[in-house]
This record gives sequence, C-alpha cells and structure tokens, in this order.
Amino acid sequence: MSDNTNEDFIDFSEFIEEFISIDTYMESHFEHQTVTLHVEKITTETPCQLHVEVDDKGEVKLGSIPPLYYVETSFMPVFHNIKINFELEENN
Repeated sequence: MSDNTNEDFIDFSEFIEEFISIDTYMESHFEHQTVTLHVEKITTETPCQLHVEVDDKGEVKLGSIPPLYYVETSFMPVFHNIKINFELEENN
C-alpha cells in the first residue's frame, strides 16, 4: 500500500502470504534417530487490524497488520479476526 497514509499497513494479500508461509516438511535429529513431520492440514487464526482505502480511481485497497499493542488506551483500534484453513495438495 505505497500511497497509504499509514505506512505500517501492508497489502492484505502480503499479510496472508506471510501468515501461511510455513515449511510443510520438518526434520530434526534426536540422539541416533531422525524425526520428521509432514504437515497436511492447518487451521489457525489471528487478530489483525485492517485499513480500507479507496484510491483516485475508485479501487478499494485493503491493508493489514498484526495488532501493534494490547495496552488499553482511550481510543482502541478495531481488531478483526482472521481464521485460515489450508491443506497441502498433492500434485500427481
């Protein structure tokens, strides 16, 4: 969101990409064994702050950030909750 008045926000699509960027295969070595984990399905959620902006062309842009603070103030931001379910899809 380069023309955003609040530069802390990133494009909503980038927020989602960062949120779901995990390794689906993990490996660890313990003593003389190798332990592996292969992620097939994840359900996760997080609070976030959204910023809605309409540019000069009338296009709506969504920006998002994780909550910046949890300290109660006289003007609290509105936290939205994003829940994502995703499954690993095998390409045959």
